[in-house]
Amino acid sequence: MIGLNSHHIMSAKVTHVKEIKKEVIIQLKKYKEIFSFLKIYQTDKTQRFDADKRRLVRNVINLSIPKVKNKRNIDNKLQCIKSEYRKNAKKFLDILEKIENDLDMILEADRNTIIRIIQKNEYSISCVNDEYLKSILEKIFNYEAFSTKDKARYNAYTLTENLRIISCPYCNRIYTLTVICRPTKNGEDTNYVTRPELDHYFPKSKYPLFGLSFNNLLPSCSTCNHLKGDKTDHIKMHHHPYFDNTLLDFHLNGIKYDKVTKRFNNIDEWDILLDENGCNYTKESIEIFRLRDIYKEHKFIIEEMIEKAQEYNQTFINSIESLIGNNNFESEELLERIFGVLPSEEDYCNPLNKFKRAIYHSIRKAQNINVLIK
Repeated sequence: MIGLNSHHIMSAKVTHVKEIKKEVIIQLKKYKEIFSFLKIYQTDKTQRFDADKRRLVRNVINLSIPKVKNKRNIDNKLQCIKSEYRKNAKKFLDILEKIENDLDMILEADRNTIIRIIQKNEYSISCVNDEYLKSILEKIFNYEAFSTKDKARYNAYTLTENLRIISCPYCNRIYTLTVICRPTKNGEDTNYVTRPELDHYFPKSKYPLFGLSFNNLLPSCSTCNHLKGDKTDHIKMHHHPYFDNTLLDFHLNGIKYDKVTKRFNNIDEWDILLDENGCNYTKESIEIFRLRDIYKEHKFIIEEMIEKAQEYNQTFINSIESLIGNNNFESEELLERIFGVLPSEEDYCNPLNKFKRAIYHSIRKAQNINVLIK
């Protein structure tokens, strides 16, 4: 896991909220119109339900309610719409108006604000099955439309391109590049080549109200996104790269170095350990993303680093320092190049950098060599 602190994130947030708000307002207006009609129909029985009205409410008619599949739930008078929507039209209309008033807050909400909203349960309807409201919210905060390759609108490719997060913040193993080939003067179409998946920190299946909220859409590799699924909620939470410091650490348990032979012990005598350093978010991430199991398969990287450490030992370091003298080029900088290890601020754009840096420290500690890479 890595933490992210970039001006690109704040800039992307401004653009995202501005563009998504336009789309959501269009959907809110449509459903407010539907429930306004249904509210009038409640009191005015002379209201005609002609073909035009049928077209107006078809969005509600076609909503998928997994637990409601038989005709007994269809309103007898309207003949085509689920009775739950007609009977509670005013309640649905009131909740949509509240969402519209609070839209900026919903789209901009940080983790604590989202948790507070969920706990207070302000955007719910009493005496109405939650599945009905969820179906409406999924259409209003329409992630499926946002994630398509729509060439005429702001979409998920635009968001991930603006964020410029190019290494998965959950595992720091895989590139999360966004590649968009835009039209040239020859008039070709925009070609959306690839982008990272967007993980809903609070799963949209449980919290559709935040399906398009900026801080709930985190670029991730497909492995991490699929391993997580909808296992989390507002009580069981993992590391959030925008808000949490990364406390995950790696070290080699049982590694030893013989100064006489200048050799390390065998691979089967040491193991890779992951430490959450007392952080529940980090601990949950290790479990959800199966990081212990996954990183144990990276011993081939450690073996290569150990081979280099045996060759570039203290004797080598002393000889380099004697050659360099007091020049600006430090011996540690040379070792960084040899081992391919960079400082922590480079983690966001270099997969496995955090892992390699920690393992490098473990190896050098076994050799009783101080290192300076932070």
